[in-house]
Amino acid sequence: MLKINTGLLLKSLLLVFCFSSQAAETGPFTVVQLDGFEWDENDTGIQRKNVFGSPDEAGFYVYRVRFPKGGSTTPHFHSMDRHVTVIEGTWYAGSDASHDMSRATPITPGGYMIHPAGAVHFDGAVDGPVVVEIKGIGPVTTTQVDTVP
Repeated sequence: MLKINTGLLLKSLLLVFCFSSQAAETGPFTVVQLDGFEWDENDTGIQRKNVFGSPDEAGFYVYRVRFPKGGSTTPHFHSMDRHVTVIEGTWYAGSDASHDMSRATPITPGGYMIHPAGAVHFDGAVDGPVVVEIKGIGPVTTTQVDTVP
């Protein structure tokens, strides 16, 4: 017999129907378009916006990150697996603590990468702006590590 957590179900439904002004409701579905997307921005120029849920809370989440040309993260790892799909541009992903973008793997639109829990990496844009979509199960923490040449 299928057991449903009604609290989690209600929370999920509220998020689907109320999470953003960019969402268009079409019956029971929610549609989010990339054009006109209102990004949150920090002092690094890297922009982020939750699409569904939050990596800070329990449950499934989806968010998007936009890197400006030359923008990147420093070496870090996450407490949970994260699944990344490139939406726009060429994203560069490094799988060590070097932060050497010349050694990073270029991933083009439609490409996918998993960041396993505990695996040190860095990523960003080299040639132009990049948009990636990140999915996972929260809560998740990110731990910065020292850059190692």
